[in-house]
Formats: sequence, structure tokens, C-alpha cells
Amino acid sequence: MQSSDEDQIPAFLRKQPPAATPPTIDAEAEPGDDDGESEESGERADLVLDADLPSAAAWAGGVAPTSDRLLFPGDRGELRGETRRALVALLAGPSVDGERQPKLWLVLKRDEEVLRSRLSDLFLDLTVDDGNRVAFVRQVPQHGEADIPILLRRQPLTFLQSAGLLILRAALTNAASTGQRAVIGGAEFIADLGAYQDPASSDKARFSKQCAAVVETLKKVSILRPIPGSTDRYEVSPTLALLLPAEQLEALRATYERLRAERVSAEAR
Repeated sequence: MQSSDEDQIPAFLRKQPPAATPPTIDAEAEPGDDDGESEESGERADLVLDADLPSAAAWAGGVAPTSDRLLFPGDRGELRGETRRALVALLAGPSVDGERQPKLWLVLKRDEEVLRSRLSDLFLDLTVDDGNRVAFVRQVPQHGEADIPILLRRQPLTFLQSAGLLILRAALTNAASTGQRAVIGGAEFIADLGAYQDPASSDKARFSKQCAAVVETLKKVSILRPIPGSTDRYEVSPTLALLLPAEQLEALRATYERLRAERVSAEAR
């Protein structure tokens, strides 16, 4: 039996029924809390290197560490402090950006093999794009009889959020052709989302609220990153290019346009 157009869409891009609570993005790594991130700028704090710490930091008992791998009483870890902090940053997600987090990127690349090994122990895979200097963690899919436990939560996006990703992915493609990072205005993005408004609905105020919610969701998972000093300009994270490769973009856009046209046609009848 042939699959429908909607069956060809990855789970995180399929239209979902309205939810009682705001939906969250289906990122491979579950977004962490907002700790360490500025509410105004959306900047995520960079890594603290071991060299940045006081050289004689003492424990509560007054005993100073004797090794860069002995960080607290009862420590059984084998990695140096900054490598552990890089591992935690990857697990906290949603992604690492070498341009905004140069220290974290430096440690990630230096210790990439050991980080991959520790993540593999948790059935996780590290995805790295050296060209764009971005990285994030994916859940390893089920394989054979391995019985792989799921550590990272996954929840599909709504139709409008999915359409937003397609718009932003196209912006990334256009920016890549000029060798620049993609930047988009909030009003421009919301205007583009208007093409996906349900033709059966005439409630413009409600749709505006839905669009604003899309922006906030994509900001929370760092797909949209507020530009410091601007109230309505955002950088599109290069991570999206890894989540939605170029070879899938046109096919997905065509499918969404076809589904949207079918809804318009159904309303006209």
C-alpha cells in the first residue's frame, strides 16, 4: 500500500492536533533549563575552563584539590573538569555554537573522541558540523535486539511550528550562498507564517498569538537566537541545517504546500 504525503514527513514535522499545553520542539537533545542564558540576548554562557578557576580553590574541609581530575570529595571521575563541563553542556542541549561559545567548542574538538565515547555509553551520538562550528547530541535509534533505552524526550511540532522550521531552513540556504549567517526579522518571519494560516479561520488575533508562540518556542530551543541590541532581529542557528538537511528541504516544502493547497481546496468546496 502506498504511503500518503503526510506519511513521508518526519515525525517532528507532521501536523499535530491542538494540545492543552504548549508543544515543545522535537529536538534530538532535550532542551535544558535557561540557566546560564541571558533573557535579553538569548546568549548561552560559554564554558568555564580549568584555567579560569582559582588555582587553590579549597573544599569545605579546607583541603585543596590535588589533581585536575579530583574535583570534589568522593570524586570517581576520570576526566578533567572542563571536559566534564563540556559533556554536561552537550547533554543539557540544545546545541553548541562555536562562534558564541568558543571555549566550549575548543574543548569539544580537543576531547571529541572521549566525549563521543562517554555519550555512546548512554546510547547517544554526537553530531558535529565543523564548517558551521555547531554540534548537538542525538538519541541512537533502536538497532536489532540491543534494547536501547530512550534518554532524550521527543515530541512532535505543530503544523505551524513545522512550517516555521521550513521558512528558517530556507533562510539558512540563502545565507549560505553569500557565506553569511542567516538573520531574520520577527515581523518578517511572522508574515511568512501567514501563508500557512488555516483558511477556515478568520480570527486574526488568535493566529497572531499562535505565531508569537512559534517564535518563543524556537527561541527557547535556540533555533532562533536574539541578536544583542535588537528587539526584533534573530540569527537562525546553523544547527537547523543538520536537523533538516538540504536534500530534504525541497521535498518537504513541496509536500507542505500540497497539503496546504488541499486544505484551501476543501474549504472552497
